[in-house]
Amino acid sequence: MASLPSLAQDSTPVQVPANAITQLEDFMEVTKQAVATKAKPGKNIHVEARPEVNRQLIIAADEFRRVTRETPSREAYLECIDKGLARVASLTSNAVERQQVADFFQELVEIVGLKSSDGRLAAFVANGTVKQ
Repeated sequence: MASLPSLAQDSTPVQVPANAITQLEDFMEVTKQAVATKAKPGKNIHVEARPEVNRQLIIAADEFRRVTRETPSREAYLECIDKGLARVASLTSNAVERQQVADFFQELVEIVGLKSSDGRLAAFVANGTVKQ
């Protein structure tokens, strides 16, 4: 896996809640279970229940966890969002699926105490664009 973050030298520190790592790990575990519980035959499958999307979301959550353990910064978290959205963009085909992905990333943003995604999640939902 690529090293994170590349912007660590000049960065804005984020005051991360004390229980963020535990919450991230719990969130990752719940997400892993989504493949089994949300994938019901004959229904529209929630994006988290798709094995490849699920795998990419777990990778994104793990990147958030690594940044949280190392040197949490606004720029490092935004880089995690950009990379994570880029990995799942081709796996989502409509605004509903992109919103489900954005909801996942919004949960990560809230867990680590980041104020916002600087419009990244809204842009992704609206037209599938990802900041590179």
